[in-house]
Amino acid sequence: MSLAALQLARSDAGHRRIDQVTATFEPGRLHVLIGPNGSGKTSLLQALAGDLAPDAGRVAWQGEDLSHLDRRRLARIRAVLPQQMPEHLPYMVGEIIELGRLPWAGEARATTRAAVLRAAQSTGVEEYLEVPYNRLSGGQRARVQLARVLAQLDGVPTPAVFLLDEPTAYFDPYWQHVCLRLARELAAAGHIVVCVLHELNLAAQYADCLYLMQAGRLVLSGSPEAVLNDARLDRVYGLRFSRLTDPDAPGSILLRGDPAVEGATPQA
Repeated sequence: MSLAALQLARSDAGHRRIDQVTATFEPGRLHVLIGPNGSGKTSLLQALAGDLAPDAGRVAWQGEDLSHLDRRRLARIRAVLPQQMPEHLPYMVGEIIELGRLPWAGEARATTRAAVLRAAQSTGVEEYLEVPYNRLSGGQRARVQLARVLAQLDGVPTPAVFLLDEPTAYFDPYWQHVCLRLARELAAAGHIVVCVLHELNLAAQYADCLYLMQAGRLVLSGSPEAVLNDARLDRVYGLRFSRLTDPDAPGSILLRGDPAVEGATPQA
């Protein structure tokens, strides 16, 4: 009962987006991809979603090649929150969230409404259901998009797959923590949850397992305490990190300036 990347590789125009990545993502854990810009996090997430075809290797869903699943079945087992959020859509908020129920076309209207309402309540946008999406702030629109993802897999048997690309990017600190608590709750319920995060202290606080990427490669994986205290983190980011001890979030880090680390190869 897992989602696995098996020797995944993908290149575009001579650029290696994913380079021989093998990793298994189990239910019940919050998996977080970290690494500099351009390190392959989003490409890996897209491949796990079935939206980016690998040149080599495969993605396996419960042992079955993900590419063998038809699009409707795929949409009923995995939901994706993309990095780029649409800013202008001519719909009401409730209609945007309801788009997540398209894979379940034909279900009772009351079932759809209940799924939309639960998702809206989870993300604090229930008061905006009849408000035009275009009138919302960036952070509010991001919460609507997160609600759409939650509505898509509302009530499905575990494990389903939630793939969240920088879900906290548009949020203030309060909603960053709410978002990641929701991710933890989905994992605790038995789902597979994979997130891309740039905020390493948030990753330290919420992740069960971290995956450090560089130049399309998976450099290091393990617990937050192990990964964030490894010297390879400094070299990958080209920064010197000061480690602070926090009993509630082992491995949490604090940036100390931006001097390059000897041997580092940070990416643009």
